[in-house]
Order: sequence, then C-alpha cells, then structure tokens
Amino acid sequence: MNTLIIAAAVIILFVILAGPVRSNGLARKYARFRVEHQAAHDKIDARFTRHEVEVDGIKWHYVEKGPADGPVLLLMHGLPESWYSWGYLMPLIDPVYRVIAIDMKGYGRSDKADKDFNWHTVGRQTVALIDHLKIDKFFVAGHDWGALISTVLVDDHQDRILGFIRMEAEYVPGWRKSDRAFYRQKPQWLLFQATWLAGRLLQDAGLFVKTVYITVNKTPMKQEDLDYFTYEFSRPGVARCIALYFKHENWDRDTIGRKFCKNKYDFPVMALQADRDPRQPVTNFANAATECPCVELKWIKDSAHFTSIEQPEQVANAINDFMARSKTWKKQCA
Repeated sequence: MNTLIIAAAVIILFVILAGPVRSNGLARKYARFRVEHQAAHDKIDARFTRHEVEVDGIKWHYVEKGPADGPVLLLMHGLPESWYSWGYLMPLIDPVYRVIAIDMKGYGRSDKADKDFNWHTVGRQTVALIDHLKIDKFFVAGHDWGALISTVLVDDHQDRILGFIRMEAEYVPGWRKSDRAFYRQKPQWLLFQATWLAGRLLQDAGLFVKTVYITVNKTPMKQEDLDYFTYEFSRPGVARCIALYFKHENWDRDTIGRKFCKNKYDFPVMALQADRDPRQPVTNFANAATECPCVELKWIKDSAHFTSIEQPEQVANAINDFMARSKTWKKQCA
C-alpha cells in the first residue's frame, strides 16, 4: 500500500507541474491525429447506419442495424471504447433484431456538456433515448463500465427489460468488499477520485487506449481498430467526462453487486465472462453457482477482456441463444 501511495504522489506531482503544458501539447497532437486519420475513420463509419439526436438536452450518437419494428437489443460499451466495440458483433446478431449501439454519455460523439454522471442519472437519460425512439421493452447487453451502468439501468427500469446480458464485470464476491479492499484490487478507482488528475491522465488517448488493449487482450488489436478508438477517445472533453464515472458519490455498488447477484428480476439474466481475462480470472467466479445461483454464467473461450472484439462469433452466438430462449423463460428464483 505504501508503494501505491508513493507512486500516486509522484504522478500527482508530475501532473501538477507539467499539466498545463502537457495538456496543450496533447490537444494539438490529437487534433492533428484526427485530421490525418479522418478518411480511414469515415470509411469505417460508412459501413454502418449512424444517428445523432438530442433528447431532453442530452446529445446522443448511436449506430443501428436491423428492422425498425424488430425486438430491440441495446448495446452499452466500456472504457476506453465507443459504439465501435460492437462493430464486429452487430452483423452476427440474428437479423430479426433491431440492434442499437450507443456512444455512452461522455464518450465519442455523445453528450459532454452535462456533468451529472451519477450512474442512475446516466441510466435514466439512456432510457429517455429509448423512449424517444418509441421503444417499449428491450434487451440490454453491457460490457465493462457499460455493464455497471446497464446493471443500474436494468434495476431502475425493470418493467422495460426483456433480458439482460452483463459482460466482463465481476460480481462474486467483490460486492462484499470494503472500500479499502476494493481499492487495493482496483487502485485506479481510488486514484481517479481526483477527477482533475484522472482527466489529465486520460488525455493522452493513444497511450491510454494502446496500454489498455495490450495489457488485457489476448489477441493483438488491428491497427485500424486502435486508430478508430483513439480517434473517438481523443475528442475534446471525453477524458474529463470519463473521469466523472469514477467519483464515489456517483456509485451504486449495492446494485451492481448484491442486487445483480441475488437476481430477483422477472426476466432472464446472463453473465458472459472471458476465460483468459487477467483482471477477472476464472477463479474469481469459483463460488458463482452457490453465491449467485439465479445468474446464468457462460464462458467465452480463448478470450481476454474485450470479448466482442476477440471472439465476436462466440459472443453473438451466446446472445442470440439467450434472446431466443427468453421467449420460453420462466422465473425459478424468488
């Protein structure tokens, strides 16, 4: 713990002393990056149907595929991603479904003006987008940070949910941990309580994106994918907004842990986990069947953290099967 404190102090001191100069330099660097990669970025965009709308003062960017009148699957990505984390998955979802992949609030081309990043607020605002699209009930799949926010959304709006797929988010036994134990396992959550510091550290989008994927991926990322994620994550304001998700007062660990684990919902719930994620090893789920018996746990094989990119076929098959089975699902847990 002392080593962690010393390392944090060094980082903070560096950011304080070099922060303004570094920020200006990075802003110029990534402005040039986006100009240089504009054509490649637009070429990827052109493969999908994109929309930008404003709902209750919140701007949303989303991509969709499938029939307008089909049952809806809402996809919510994690950090440091965008809607594009589902780019390989969307074509593999059964074509009867209308698939909607959003840029989460604060990411990419979605809203960065509103500074309320309480998890319940973000969930409510996301449902307002769904209301705007005149969608009643829908499936939800969330990955990483998107899994956390979607868990809160699902709990707050249970009457709207057809089924919930939660991907790469621990739930056994982490929800019981004290703050001290939790921070020991996830020190970045403590460090990022200083949002000004988090924003400065996240501002080097290329370094951050590359570091995250290299350290947790099993399969090397394609350069064009790294460039696309860097382009989106380097947009002005993104780093500052993402830091707000980490603020302690915005959390709801009870919902993402205990409530999800106990699963009293009137719709099916499935957890999709990678079998080779170094940050969420299989051993962490050894007691899942006994501690969270009402959560269906399915493993994505030969994959690390970013399963929808590394193993999109497996993930799509699991989601397609889950949604198909939901039609005959009967509640067995009280």
